[in-house]
Amino acid sequence: MPGLDYLRGIAVAAVVLYHGFYWSTQDNFHNSLARNFVKLTVFGWLGVNLFFVLSGFLITGILMDTKDKPEYFKSFYTRRVLRILPAYLLMNCVLYLSHFPLGSIF
Repeated sequence: MPGLDYLRGIAVAAVVLYHGFYWSTQDNFHNSLARNFVKLTVFGWLGVNLFFVLSGFLITGILMDTKDKPEYFKSFYTRRVLRILPAYLLMNCVLYLSHFPLGSIF
């Protein structure tokens, strides 16, 4: 469902903007457009909830569509691992190469 993927993208963008402008105050912006934009990002925390609800809905749909196929759990988890593991390993490599203290995140 491409429409829901777009909505998940909007949810992620809302969270990123929320965190990006978290420390900004209205006094820092002399432009009223910028000040109003910062006010709109306050609701970015809702993006996390929206993202997880939509992800759960889409993942459940995948499981329901493939439940009659043989080894559907195995293929589901294989796809999950192939989708998540490369990004996880890449991030760990970046953190290791940047000398970030990895012990603090595990």
